Amino acid sequence: MQIKRSPAIDQFMKRCLYNLNNETKNEFLGLNIETLDHDRLRQSMGKAGFQEFQGPRAKWPSLYLSTQEYIRNPYTSHIRFDDLSQTAFKYTQETIQAHELFSVSSILEDENRELNDWMRLRAMDEPYQATFLWQDDEVWMLDAPSEMNTIEPYAKKAKGKVLTFGLGIGFYVYMALLNDDVESVTIVERSPEVIQLFNTVLRPQFPQSKEIKIIQGDAFDYFNEATLNRYDSVFVDIWQSNEDGLEMIERLLEQYLPPFEQVDFWIESSCMEIMHALVFMVLKGVGENKVSINKNPMINRIVAGSTTIFPNR
Repeated sequence: MQIKRSPAIDQFMKRCLYNLNNETKNEFLGLNIETLDHDRLRQSMGKAGFQEFQGPRAKWPSLYLSTQEYIRNPYTSHIRFDDLSQTAFKYTQETIQAHELFSVSSILEDENRELNDWMRLRAMDEPYQATFLWQDDEVWMLDAPSEMNTIEPYAKKAKGKVLTFGLGIGFYVYMALLNDDVESVTIVERSPEVIQLFNTVLRPQFPQSKEIKIIQGDAFDYFNEATLNRYDSVFVDIWQSNEDGLEMIERLLEQYLPPFEQVDFWIESSCMEIMHALVFMVLKGVGENKVSINKNPMINRIVAGSTTIFPNR
């Protein structure tokens, strides 16, 4: 198929490039909305590209989350980290202030497919005390709403024999065990310190009616067809953010490409968002007969590598 350049395509490419470089949405992060007009703020967010505020006003969701709802979450209401003296970890309680906008979702794709991707921003209606788990001077995991919102949906869809890569503080495991469709959970975890934390502090507080099995090992040694085919649901959560997530997903899929519906990757859409930009930059380069340079170094790295796929572009 040959695509002929036209004014409509040129305008489409201009909109994509504008959206790719536009960081207006990030200006809403951390915004204190207590003294602002709630309706006017949602209208401004709609204009900035938050598509949940671009439809009929009557369907716009509130910007507030119920703090009490998160306090009553089965995990946060039941699990305690009071005594970590026999582990390599410590915990602190940090306050997530009310009325301050933060992201509670992975990246949501632009329904118009013009690279105007967005994230769902919300604020707590009351202060929330989040548990931060530390190993040495590094935050290992936290039970903040942002973490729970991006993990719990995967636990709800799990079924049968479940395999998860990465243990963390066990939020996914706990919520999966509460799922009636789940028979057992097997965990692949590299860190002996994390496994000790789980076995001594967390596991006694977990549901005991279903089997939990822990395999100490590297995810890359077990992400293969023979292992994955023994399970009905697979969840991978071994990265800190989308920045290191994309590279790890790349490495995993290079060694084995499972059926699309078999494996879920934590914040997958955020990790893969840059691939949409990659396709655009390659097409832009083809149209202009040159390599497009973007201010995002990761995009430039992948575009440069695409010369092996498009050697004559």
